[in-house]
Amino acid sequence: MEKINVLQLYENFGFGAGKKTPESIAKYSNKRIFNFSICVLEPRSILERKLKYMGAKIYHVEGPKKFAELIKKEKIHVIHTAMREKLFSVFANAALRAGALAVILYDSMNEMVDLEKTKSIDRHGVSKMCALRYRKWQKIPDKEFHKNYRVWYIPVDLDWIESLEPSRSEILRRRKKLGIKPDDLVVGRVGRPDIGKWSDVLIDMMPHLIKKIPNVKFLVIGIPEGKKEEIEKRKLGKYFILLKPIPSDKFLMELLYLIDIFAYSSVSGESFGMSIVEAMACKKPVVVNSTPLVDNAQVETVDNGKTGFVVYSPEAFAEAIVYLASHPEIAKKMGLAGHEKVRKEYEGKKAVKMLEKRILELVAAKGMEISPKTLEEYENVAQFPSPRDIDNFEDEYKRRLRNYFGKPDLVKIFVGEHVAFSPLMLKFIRSIGLTNLRNMIVRSFGAR
Repeated sequence: MEKINVLQLYENFGFGAGKKTPESIAKYSNKRIFNFSICVLEPRSILERKLKYMGAKIYHVEGPKKFAELIKKEKIHVIHTAMREKLFSVFANAALRAGALAVILYDSMNEMVDLEKTKSIDRHGVSKMCALRYRKWQKIPDKEFHKNYRVWYIPVDLDWIESLEPSRSEILRRRKKLGIKPDDLVVGRVGRPDIGKWSDVLIDMMPHLIKKIPNVKFLVIGIPEGKKEEIEKRKLGKYFILLKPIPSDKFLMELLYLIDIFAYSSVSGESFGMSIVEAMACKKPVVVNSTPLVDNAQVETVDNGKTGFVVYSPEAFAEAIVYLASHPEIAKKMGLAGHEKVRKEYEGKKAVKMLEKRILELVAAKGMEISPKTLEEYENVAQFPSPRDIDNFEDEYKRRLRNYFGKPDLVKIFVGEHVAFSPLMLKFIRSIGLTNLRNMIVRSFGAR
């Protein structure tokens, strides 16, 4: 049997969760059966050098014409891409015309792709929330949906993360270098310094938290410049340790191991929540806020009361952190439960194996001969989440909206249950920045 040639297509290797996929594939793919390579449109990056060191073959092309020539020359069977819809359509058509057997679009499903086009491609969402939302947008029947749509969680290299776990004495040494005292409670947050990936909830909750835990330190990696001024203006500077985004994944994981509790909130919500999952991999309990007006996969990732807490307000955010700090055994138990969830649902080796099985199914359906030995090797690789899991998520999501710590936000819960999956509603909410409206009103009128 000839090797199956799979080309991963990227616009660039930017900061964020997307870069984790080619790393996991380079490390865990079955090189006896598959030949994964990479094509990137924009110039070189640190990640590109790392991937080459891992043995990945990387190409650069200037446009769809050169891309089609590459497909023919390298006899590419499958394209796996996370491109934006406009570029995707052009490159997918070029790939199919050049002889590729299948195209897989892997994204958050927040862009409409013509249903006629999806008949010739597979579309994989990064969470059940994304898949449910897109299915409702496009009004695709359940059985029809499962023919060409999957959920494939971003792979997490858990073995590597576990190998970095430091001793308690090493944690104390590293904390000391950052000016953190041994008895300080350390809350942490990791994200891009992008205003759309930040929420003022994380600042608004601090006055409530400080009243109960005056020795708290909030270690923030990646904060918009304007928010630094707001922190100082509100005289909260001594409670924050603000670091720039770290280019080294190793250093980032080492920082995650320093914290006691991971706190995350974003104005645009999460389509998956890689930093949340990585904190769980580091055995940290997680506190997030539910954002049903926009992306809200963080409530899919975090199981309220089991791996952390889901909240709706700055006050509840602080209360949840106080509870975890006051119940260290429960916090430890939640951290271990989160770690186990990462192993079960997001672990890199399993994710890559699932992708490979789907690729085998796609090329076999196009007439490529697959050896019985190979089919047997992948026979017991289950799709996760399964079609049933995706079908059941609509009811599960409603339950998760109503499963929270502290006081609810009944308006958000109602909207999340009834209209948040409307594309027009989503566009309207994002256009006026409605997700920060509540906090603006609270601050303006002093109500708590």
